[in-house]
Amino acid sequence: MTTTATAPVTNEQAPKTQIEIVRAHLMTGATITTWDAYRFYQITCLAQRIHDLRSQGLVIQSEMVKHNNKWFAVYWLDEHTLLDSELSNIEVTP
Repeated sequence: MTTTATAPVTNEQAPKTQIEIVRAHLMTGATITTWDAYRFYQITCLAQRIHDLRSQGLVIQSEMVKHNNKWFAVYWLDEHTLLDSELSNIEVTP
């Protein structure tokens, strides 16, 4: 697993709330850390936004990672969650 280096690009309308921003980031399949959230979106309390999304039913995976003798969490959506999201967005034409 690797962390993202740049904010993912999507062709969806820009989200407005911090929860929508974090959800949109995760839905691209990218990982996010506290540093990413601050650097890309000026979100200072990522753990609370993750908690809010989990409370809404989004299954978010996480892992504690050590880098330069510092521990931090990396969050991501598993492939099953991403696939379910993609399938629910597909328009069916008769």
